[in-house]
Amino acid sequence: MLIEEESSKMEKLSKILTAIDDFVWGPVMLILLVGTGIFLTIRLRFLTWRNLGYAIKKTLSKDSRKKDKGTGDISPFSALTTALAATIGTGNIVGVATAMVSGGPGALVWMWISACFGLTSKFSECMLAIKYREVNEKGEMSGGPMYTMKKGFKHKKVGAVLGWLFALFAVIASFGIGNLTQANSISDSIHSTFNVPVSVTGVILTVLSLIIIVGGIKTISKVSSIVVPFMAVFYIIAGLIVIIGNISNLPAGVAMIFKMAFSVKAVGGGLCGTITAAIMNGMRFGVARGVFSNEAGMGSAAITAAAATTDNPVRQGYINMTGTFWDTIVVCTITGLCIASSGVLGSTQTAVTGTYMTTGNEIVVEAQDTDNKEADAAYTYELSDGQIVLTDSKGAELALTPVASDKLDEKKGEKPADMSSGSIAGTWSDEAGNHYLYGEDGSYVREDLVKGAPLTILAFESVLGRLGAWLICIGIALFAFSTILGWEYHGEKAFEYLFKGPKFNMVYRIVFSLIVYIGATVALDIAWSFSDIANALMAVPNLICLIALSGVVAKEVNEFQKVIKAEKLEAKKK
Repeated sequence: MLIEEESSKMEKLSKILTAIDDFVWGPVMLILLVGTGIFLTIRLRFLTWRNLGYAIKKTLSKDSRKKDKGTGDISPFSALTTALAATIGTGNIVGVATAMVSGGPGALVWMWISACFGLTSKFSECMLAIKYREVNEKGEMSGGPMYTMKKGFKHKKVGAVLGWLFALFAVIASFGIGNLTQANSISDSIHSTFNVPVSVTGVILTVLSLIIIVGGIKTISKVSSIVVPFMAVFYIIAGLIVIIGNISNLPAGVAMIFKMAFSVKAVGGGLCGTITAAIMNGMRFGVARGVFSNEAGMGSAAITAAAATTDNPVRQGYINMTGTFWDTIVVCTITGLCIASSGVLGSTQTAVTGTYMTTGNEIVVEAQDTDNKEADAAYTYELSDGQIVLTDSKGAELALTPVASDKLDEKKGEKPADMSSGSIAGTWSDEAGNHYLYGEDGSYVREDLVKGAPLTILAFESVLGRLGAWLICIGIALFAFSTILGWEYHGEKAFEYLFKGPKFNMVYRIVFSLIVYIGATVALDIAWSFSDIANALMAVPNLICLIALSGVVAKEVNEFQKVIKAEKLEAKKK
């Protein structure tokens, strides 16, 4: 009885957190994030767009790998790769696939649009972080939105409160989004692909994390400057092989992406399977996943940017802003085109098989897989308005609609539902796109819509076979591990701000490393929701800061234009 009560409480808490999570990552937050990017882009006279070529050139130059100009702890390139380590993660593999399923293929276009304006947000927060950074008692650079608010705001009390809130949410997010969820995705993918016990993976991850993290930003940046470029190139090459292998389908896939991005009611067919999505849905999921992937406007990248060695805050701002370009325009695009060209979007996989029996208005489902107890259930059902409405013992309802005959797969035994007979036999679909096959012989099959990492795996397997699954597994592992390293530094500096100095930083590093094991071995859905909320709440004080100090940003950018012109003139003389 006690166990049931505790389970009920956890369910209620989970529902509450999910509702809050949906709200904070809802339309208002997305409008604020993208709207701030649009506002800043216009106020800076589109200079971040106009100077993107300059920024990329500086990022790839030899000078970006040196620490001979200005002051700082790490090279400009290392600052970028450490920030990228925190952003290039499972969002690039899982997030894109989820967006294209939930919002339709057109969601990819909205990811690009959000990234274009995210360039300016990323530039602004990173530039300000360097301008207002401090040197701590250990001689290390400390900066980020919390220091920008504290030092840059005219109203010091307001700045101090907003800075403290940002730091608090950043610490919470570092343990959740930056640690638990990443470690869990690594252990799950390795277990499902190579059957390695999650406890073994957990121990290895914890030891590696501890060795690297205890060394601080210099060690983290050294690892990130090697791992991040390697894993990005590795994934891009593998993705291009998949795209080339499906090149005949690519034009139709790209056409469908743009068609569904701007269609009021776009319905995917052919290459897009059974995906249905309207323009607003595509916009919502595209922008949300785009922001989640590149973190433009969240303020996290600015913490790492503050450690860079530079002679001008604007110069490093340009270098760090390319992180949004590499993350979304390049890596996310590769994932999206792989999915669009492979024809796997809208695919389903068998989740449950069993039998069903109807008596009066009751249906009893019995799963053949005894491990899947959640599938063994009794429902009352009602045929109403062309739907089956199933109601479980707790009163929860599930509405099923008949699947159109042109979307059925005869190989799986899918047949149209015959509503006139009063029987439930046939193929039905819920709002999530999952299929429910009720056979006339009493057989039952649930086909779940493939999304997330499994969808990307299917896309890679379309050309590379089983090797594709291995490559995605390795990609997830490398991406997620780099995210752990990057977020550790973000959380550490926020922790340092809260405790007014670095005296407890080593404690944070050790605790953070040990929590990696918990994430790898325990699925914590509540932790995901809680940290996701904290991640979103980080953005609120940061966006206020960006708007309030937009005049400072504009002034610095306009003055730096003279430097860019002088550098270009000098280059022509050589």
